[in-house]
Amino acid sequence: MTKSIQEQFGQELIDAVARFAKKEIDTPAQLELEEFKHVSDIKLKKALAETLYGARWLYKLGLALLANGNEQSAHVRVQVIDYASICEALLADMIAQAHISGKLLGTQYQFFDVRQKRPMNWAVADPTASIHKTTFEWRIKVAEESKIIDSKLATNLHTIRNNRNSVHLTLKIREGVTYFSGMAKRSHTAVYELIKQTQKWVAALP
Repeated sequence: MTKSIQEQFGQELIDAVARFAKKEIDTPAQLELEEFKHVSDIKLKKALAETLYGARWLYKLGLALLANGNEQSAHVRVQVIDYASICEALLADMIAQAHISGKLLGTQYQFFDVRQKRPMNWAVADPTASIHKTTFEWRIKVAEESKIIDSKLATNLHTIRNNRNSVHLTLKIREGVTYFSGMAKRSHTAVYELIKQTQKWVAALP
């Protein structure tokens, strides 16, 4: 049965939006090979690439739909969560590589909590298992002390962390957090700066 004009128009519109959302963004496979080539955990490398692709796709979809108001807020909120997840996981892999290479510096890595009250019980055979239970804040501090990232990026990552934590509605209300397009853009910029700095750090390993 031939589709009606309305059905054909609807499908063409959907196809056009889909093409626009995918245009000029790297595929997960490309991201895995280029942006996350320095990640040691193969499964994590794939997950990072898929999550970054999804965040970029959401951004393009928001542009295509001219999202604003509550719709734009929803798009930004999801992007911030994804960008924070990427940063948190990428830092974990870098810290694991630093532990294996004996490159952890400072004092924070010796403690499980950021107040440095609980000694860190490192699993020598699998440091990732120990890092898995740490907070995003801990990972930022350890990475900064170990010179994996610089202080400016550390500050930006703390901002992303705070924005991500506002997904808890009680915190969002208490702190008056508003999701706007610039928040997602700054998070995206920080993600790529983190990729840049961590790639440089890994390249310098003996």
